[in-house]
Amino acid sequence: MTSFHFDFHAHTTASDGTLTPTELVSLGKQLGLIVMAITDHDTIAGLAEGKAKAQELGIKFLHGVELNTDASGVEIDILGYFYNNIEDPSFIDLVKYREGERIRRAKEMISKLTNLGINITYDRVREIAGGVVARPHVAQILIKDGYALSQKDAYDRLIGFGSPAYAERDPLLPEVAIEQIKNAGGVPIIAHPGLIGDDTLVHYLLEQGAEGLEAYYAYHTQEQQDKYLAIAREYDVIVGCGSDYHGPNRNKNKMLGSVDAPVQVMETLLGKVQECWISWKAKL
Repeated sequence: MTSFHFDFHAHTTASDGTLTPTELVSLGKQLGLIVMAITDHDTIAGLAEGKAKAQELGIKFLHGVELNTDASGVEIDILGYFYNNIEDPSFIDLVKYREGERIRRAKEMISKLTNLGINITYDRVREIAGGVVARPHVAQILIKDGYALSQKDAYDRLIGFGSPAYAERDPLLPEVAIEQIKNAGGVPIIAHPGLIGDDTLVHYLLEQGAEGLEAYYAYHTQEQQDKYLAIAREYDVIVGCGSDYHGPNRNKNKMLGSVDAPVQVMETLLGKVQECWISWKAKL
């Protein structure tokens, strides 16, 4: 076990987490994290609050985002890490568009649920979301009103892929997400490659410019971890480390900071993020 604790993958109420950015960073401090990132889905709305709290508590803070993308019918998440405030106008526009798409998708799901005789409203979902509305917030209302037993049940029967109230996402190609992150001075890493289910896509995206793999991941087996560490060495890219913590009452609830990785993982990622930021600033 390393004596340094860090976590580069966690979510807040700005997307589908249950803790506010302030609460998440405060938890990180309680758990002894020295470096952490907030990587909300398709939004950077929680970063300013998270950074302010991290500065107050003396935690090194990375600005992050998790862009949800699609390739050949497979969902692939791309993590983007930034050394400082995200300033690139094109990237900010992309994220704002993705936020709007999440709202559109939630409204479509709610409309389909209404047609099925399930009485929920967008206003109620938005109220519990607090930030960007996402599917877990719809599931939360379904559970609260007795239409589903759990988030998994809600997804399986009602709002998951192939279910009657499922709504398609506006597709974002992972290659585009990788390019946009790099153009904005960030470092793109393939999130939880073991969940993709197709390593040919992992190899393809590394060839397309992804600069790392989240090999150390809370839901990877030891075999998967070892495999993606080997692939990272093959391509000479960095590796990430994350719990994918969403807070209490979410399916993904492995504790923040629970994934152990060598301190070199932290040092290499921090170095790469700073290097890319300096290079980006020099082009302005």
